[in-house]
Amino acid sequence: MNKVYLSLGTNMGNRLGYLNRACGMIEDSVYVFSVKKSKIYETKAWGYTEQPDFLNICLEVDTSFDPHEMLKFCQNIETRLNRKRIIKWGPRTIDVDILLYNNEVIDTEDLKVPHPLMKERAFVLRPLLDLSKELDINGENVLEAFNRLPDEEKRNIEEFEIDENNPFSQQKKIIVNREKGVEFGKDNIVIAGPCAIESYEQFLKTAEFVKSQGADILRGGAYKPRTSSFSFNGLKEEGLEILKEVRKKTKMPVITELMDIRDLEKVYDSTDIIQIGSRNMQNFPLLSEAGKQDKPVMLKRGLAATINEWICSAEYIAVEGNEKIIMCERGIRTYDDYTRNTLDLAAVPIIKKETGLPVIVDPSHGTGIRELVAPMSYAALACGADGIMVEVHPNPDEALSDGEQSLDFDNFEELMEKIKKIIKIYK
Repeated sequence: MNKVYLSLGTNMGNRLGYLNRACGMIEDSVYVFSVKKSKIYETKAWGYTEQPDFLNICLEVDTSFDPHEMLKFCQNIETRLNRKRIIKWGPRTIDVDILLYNNEVIDTEDLKVPHPLMKERAFVLRPLLDLSKELDINGENVLEAFNRLPDEEKRNIEEFEIDENNPFSQQKKIIVNREKGVEFGKDNIVIAGPCAIESYEQFLKTAEFVKSQGADILRGGAYKPRTSSFSFNGLKEEGLEILKEVRKKTKMPVITELMDIRDLEKVYDSTDIIQIGSRNMQNFPLLSEAGKQDKPVMLKRGLAATINEWICSAEYIAVEGNEKIIMCERGIRTYDDYTRNTLDLAAVPIIKKETGLPVIVDPSHGTGIRELVAPMSYAALACGADGIMVEVHPNPDEALSDGEQSLDFDNFEELMEKIKKIIKIYK
């Protein structure tokens, strides 16, 4: 058995989420038998100082990994969490360094232990003191090394306070401003509207009705990614013009899907929230372009995506600078064929814990069955979702897209009445 000390640091995106995910990956390895964690500390950047503050933690790990296996394991965690080495000591989603490996001295081209700079860094020595005050670093006690640091270096590190009563205290809040401020991560949001914009009259009628019932955001597809090329593929640019006109008339924030980078400018001008659909969850050039925009992005889970793959796709958006990301659980394909998809509500608390991002549930696509939309909406809110997105149509049986999973006006009115009661209970 080998005792290894690791240092983890992050200053991009949801910092606490990245630390939790990296620690979870270490704890889950079959080659790791125990993990002891220090407190989390917030520190000023070291080396390259023109960047956000870091969160740092140290771990004491009992493992069967040899030194170079441990190095590859740490590098794999960095890769999975989208670590990019662009600027030396620059911003990073996660940094995992081997500080000590038993009492060994290792000096190879790719690994040097003890870490050559660890005695100069308060963000390493202070959390190490939480784990053991008896550690020896090249003949010097860890406490003595910490006390020897300049006062200014020690002042740059503070314990990071976490609200233990609220595991989602780091959750991001995303405000969509129109007539009223709609805040994801705080409010219970209802997004409603037709799957596809079919005409100005159809869309306006639906918009005015869902608004009258208390919906917060209007949905409507101008570009429709259909499985069959012979199905209705949307009104495209005409649909975007209708979207803009109805948005102006109703003063409701709107969301619509972006399918192609070439349509980005047109979609950007027409919508308040850019939706990336499930088929494009791993369209990495599209995700990167969405990440360069200043509008919120809703990222739908892929048809058969794992939770980790879904999170990694969100990171493609975040790494470009846009952290206004709303995750949407819309069901995944499994062996069961009774429903259109299997709605994975366990993903809601997992995503909130791992990323701090708001999560919306789409029970229309998640089930594909009109009668199941309401009960799964209630379940979504009960498990902690920040809201729901449902399809509503004046006459679902005549809808050009997904009529079988769309609510009619009576269905939606009943849904909203019950949702208001549920929200009162949870508040």
